Amino acid sequence: MWGSELSFLVARVRDHLVVSSRSCKYTFCFQFELYYSLAEGMTVADDHEVLPNAPLALVAVEVRLPSGGSGRPLPMTVQRAFRDVLGEGWVIQSSRVQPVSLTIGPGGAVPQAMPPITVQSFTVRDRTMAVALTEESITVQTTRYRHYPDFRETLSRAVQAAASVLAPDGIARVGMRYIDEIRVPGTGEGDTSGWAEWVDTSLVAPKLGPMAQAGFPVGTWEGAAQYLTGPYEKLVLRFGARAGYAVNPDGPLKRPDPPRPGPFFMLDFDSFWEPPEIPEFEPTTIMAVCDRLRAPVRALFDMLVTERLLAEFRKEKSVG
Repeated sequence: MWGSELSFLVARVRDHLVVSSRSCKYTFCFQFELYYSLAEGMTVADDHEVLPNAPLALVAVEVRLPSGGSGRPLPMTVQRAFRDVLGEGWVIQSSRVQPVSLTIGPGGAVPQAMPPITVQSFTVRDRTMAVALTEESITVQTTRYRHYPDFRETLSRAVQAAASVLAPDGIARVGMRYIDEIRVPGTGEGDTSGWAEWVDTSLVAPKLGPMAQAGFPVGTWEGAAQYLTGPYEKLVLRFGARAGYAVNPDGPLKRPDPPRPGPFFMLDFDSFWEPPEIPEFEPTTIMAVCDRLRAPVRALFDMLVTERLLAEFRKEKSVG
């Protein structure tokens, strides 16, 4: 999933850890300060390692616009113009979606449902990549992610198309999300102790709690952490042992060769930039922001997985 593309200077990695329990759920509150430097004019390399059995289930980028849109679908003339700028191989598709906003509070991550909206989607024919366009946002997402340079090329085209067709007034927020479903041998539902062999022990601390010591092992848990990664930039990590899927393989976006449902460890990274002002909508600015947002996600992922887990990712993917 990740390779050696960028160099990082990491300081003050783990300041404190607070554990709380409510209704058998455990929440971790970390405060990390992550510093990294890039040489001026440095570009993202495309020679990083591609892992055949990578756990990545979904990658998405949303560019939110400062618009008080009506929520109605965009005119068909606008949709077709956008598709034409995207290039060949894209199909127009409208869908009704239920947005979810994630709020981080004292009790951890709290999903909040928002009113359904109709989204204009432009998908490739196997439906593993889609670009959604509304008056409020441009979203690019894929379930077939090979490595960042490929995804970045599609993202750049979508941003350029939006600039050409919509001419947005500015940028309200840029967010980048990576969702991993880690599935490995020897980890079963109701027995989470084995995850310490695969991910950093800070993510599996609930198994050491007093309930587990009293003979009541933790079956599933979910934690959340928020990191300060740069000026007006943050990274939210949600994690935990779960069962089934984090990303529905039968949703509007299809997953190629989805695994069987079962126990997995979720790493859900949400890296975002919320400037205090409203910058002009410049594609080069947006792409530079996306490059910055991805950097701490890579760094944190490398900290959280073990060498044993990386060896599993290097194996050829088994189907079914």
